[in-house]
Amino acid sequence: MNKLENTPALSCLDGSTVEYSTLSGEEQEKILHLQQAILESVARGADHMAIINEVCRLEEQLLPNAVGSVMLMDDANEFLNVYAAPSVPAEGIALLNRLRPGPGGGSCGNVIYRQEPQFVSDTLTDPRWQDLRHLAYDFNLCACWSVPIYSGQRKVVGTFALSSFEHRSPSPFHRKLLEIGSSIIGIVLERNKSQESLRLFQKVFEGSEEGIMITDPNKTILLVNSAFTKMMGYTQDEVVGETPKKLASGHHNSRFYAAMWSSINNFGHWHGEIWNRRKNGEIFPEWLAISTVNDKAGNTTHYIGIFSDISERKNAEEQIRYLSSHDVLTGLPNRILLKNRLETAIAFAARSHGKVALLSLDLDQFKMLNDSMGHAAGDELLRCVTAQLKCCVRDTDTLCRSGGDEFLIALANMPDTDSISTLVDEILERIAKPFVLEGRHLSLSCSIGVAVYPDDGDDFETLMKLADKAMYQAKDAGRNTYRYVTEQLNSDSLEFMRITHELREAVKCKQFTVHFQPQIELATGDVVGAEALVRWNHPVEGLIPPGRFISIAEQTGLIVEIGEWVLHEACRQAMAWRRAGMPPLLMAVNMSAVQFKRGNVENLVRGALESSGLEAQYLEIELTESILLHDMDHMLSLLNNLKDIGLKLAIDDFGTGYSSLAYLKKFKIDRLKIDQSFVRDIASDPNDAAIVRAIVQMAHTLNLRVIAEGVENQEMLHYLSSCQCDEVQGYHFAKPMPPDAFAAFILGRKSEAG
Repeated sequence: MNKLENTPALSCLDGSTVEYSTLSGEEQEKILHLQQAILESVARGADHMAIINEVCRLEEQLLPNAVGSVMLMDDANEFLNVYAAPSVPAEGIALLNRLRPGPGGGSCGNVIYRQEPQFVSDTLTDPRWQDLRHLAYDFNLCACWSVPIYSGQRKVVGTFALSSFEHRSPSPFHRKLLEIGSSIIGIVLERNKSQESLRLFQKVFEGSEEGIMITDPNKTILLVNSAFTKMMGYTQDEVVGETPKKLASGHHNSRFYAAMWSSINNFGHWHGEIWNRRKNGEIFPEWLAISTVNDKAGNTTHYIGIFSDISERKNAEEQIRYLSSHDVLTGLPNRILLKNRLETAIAFAARSHGKVALLSLDLDQFKMLNDSMGHAAGDELLRCVTAQLKCCVRDTDTLCRSGGDEFLIALANMPDTDSISTLVDEILERIAKPFVLEGRHLSLSCSIGVAVYPDDGDDFETLMKLADKAMYQAKDAGRNTYRYVTEQLNSDSLEFMRITHELREAVKCKQFTVHFQPQIELATGDVVGAEALVRWNHPVEGLIPPGRFISIAEQTGLIVEIGEWVLHEACRQAMAWRRAGMPPLLMAVNMSAVQFKRGNVENLVRGALESSGLEAQYLEIELTESILLHDMDHMLSLLNNLKDIGLKLAIDDFGTGYSSLAYLKKFKIDRLKIDQSFVRDIASDPNDAAIVRAIVQMAHTLNLRVIAEGVENQEMLHYLSSCQCDEVQGYHFAKPMPPDAFAAFILGRKSEAG
C-alpha cells in the first residue's frame, strides 16, 4: 500500500489546480490550441460524442504512443463501461466493459473505488492492475493514467484515461491535459443530458482557468467567462456590448494591432503576449490566442479569445534577470551592474564637470571571524554590514558586493573630494560600531581605497585597479582607514579626519564659546539686536573662527549638537544681560540646514526659551534660502509652528541662493539679511549698489525689514542709509565680542548718547 499512498494525485481534481505558470511556454501554447480546437467544435454546435471523441484524439496527438478513453458508470452504479475510445479496437472495448471498481480493477476501476486520480506507470507490476493484468499483456498497455469525470453535482460518474504503450509517469503538462479533458467531457455529458446549448458554453467557461471572450464579427463582446471577470475585474454586464478596446492598456501602438488583425484575417488565428488593463487600472501581461469561427460558407461568425495571466511567469523571468545582476546573499548589485552604472555616472559627470568616486572596501580580519563562527554566521554578518553600508550611500550611488568580504561603492555626482571624504568617514564609523550576532558583540573594521574620476582615470577598469591598490595601501597603513590614489588627497583627508576627531572632543568637553556682534538701527543709531556667532576655543591653537570648522561640523553632523548648545547659550546670555539692567535685544541665531534635516528644531527652540526664560519675541532664527527649498511642505509646516511660538524668522545671506519672491510670499519671514558680498563693493560697483537698493525696495514692498552685514566704513553706511535699509552690522561698529565686551560696548554707546 506504500506505493499507492505515495501516488501523486491530480491536484486540480482534489482541491487545487496544476498551475499554468509551472508549464513551459511551448506547453502553454499547446494547451491553448487544445482549448481553442475544442471550443470551436462547441461553438459550431457539434454532437457531444463528436466532441468527446475529438478530445480523445487531440490529447492522443499531444501524448504520442497512447490512446484516450472515457468510461462511465452504469445506471445501477455497479460497473464501468466504455463510452468513447476512438483509437481502441472493438475487442479491447468488449473486454473492458462491465469493469467492477475495486483495488485490483486497473487505473479506472481504482478511480471509482478511491474517488481520486490514479497514475500507474507500470501496469505489469502495479497491484492496482492485478485483475486486468491479462489485458495489459494482450494489448501491450504499459502505463495508464486515469482521472475522475464529475457530474454537475460534483459526483464521480466516470473516468477519462490516457493509456500508454510505454512505461512512463505523467508530467505537470500531462496532468493539465487530463484536467482539461475530464473537465470538458464532464461538461459535454451534462449538456447532453440537458440539451441546453447555452449551458454548454457556460460550463465550458466555468471549467477553464483561462479567461475566454467571444465576440461577434464586429468585435462586439457577446460573452465572457468567470475567469475573465476574475482576472479583469469587470462583471459580465460591464463588458457585454463593448469592444476589446475597453481593455487596452495603451502599451501597444497601432502597428502592433494592425499586425495582429492581419494574422487573424489571413490565417484565422493569432497568439502572442499582450498587455491589457484591469478595471482597477493595473496593467498586466497576458498570453492571448485569438481564432475565428466560420460558418459552412466560410463567413466569420465569431471571434474567440482565450488568455491567461502570465504575471507570475514574467515575475519569474524578472527574478532570473535580477539574479543575473545581483548578489544572492545580500541582494546588492553585482560587479557587472555596478560597472554599467559607474560608466553612466562618468558620462553624466563629464557633461556636468562633477566627480565620481569608486570605493574598494575590504573587511579587516573577516576570514578569522568567519572561520571561528562558521559560514552561516559569516553570511549573516555580511548582511549586517550591507545594511550599515546602505545607510551611508544615497539613492544615486551604487553599492556592490564583488565577492567574499569585498564591496565596491560607486559615488555619483560628487561636488568635491571633501564630500567624498565625509561619506567615507561615515562608512568607517558605522562599520566600527559593534555588531550583535548570536548574542555576541563583534567589533569590525574595514579598509577602503578611493579612486576618483576624472583625477585618476576615466573608465571602470582603470579606476577599479587603482582603487584596489589604494585599498591595500590602507591595509598597510594599519587598517580601519582609507587611502586615495592621489597622495595630496590623502593629506587633505588626514587633516579632515584630524579636525573631525578634535571636533568630537570639543563637543564632548564643551570647548566652544559664543561671541556677539551688535546690530544697529539706522534711523535711531540704537543697538537693537545681537547676532550670536560660535567660536572654538581650541586647547592648543586657541580661538578658531567658524570658517575653519563649521563646514566639517555640517558634513559630519556635529553641527546638530553644536547648534543646540549655541541656541541655549545665546538665549541664556540674552536673559543675563536683561537681569544686569541692559535693554531687551533681539537675539539672532543661525541654524544650519543639517539641523533642520536631523534635529527636532521646534522642540529645541521651545526648550531653549523655557530653560532661559527669554520671551519668544526676542529670538530670531536665521536660516539660508536653501533650507526653504528642501521638502517645502514640511518646511512650511515647521516654520508656521515656529512662528506660532512667537519668534522671528530671517533669511541669511539673501541674494546668494534661490532668491525667489514665491517663497517670501509663502513663508512668514520677518527680515532679510543682505549678504556682505553685495555690501562690500556698493561704493565702487554700480551693479552691487543696484542689487542692494532693489532688495531693500522689494523687502519693504513685502513689509519685511532689511539688515545689511559686512558694513566696514562710513561710505557703505551712507549708501545703505540712502536706500532706507533698516539695520546694519559690521566692523564699522564692532567686531563679534565676548559677552562682557558686548555689554561694555552697549554701556559705552549709552554714555556717548547721554
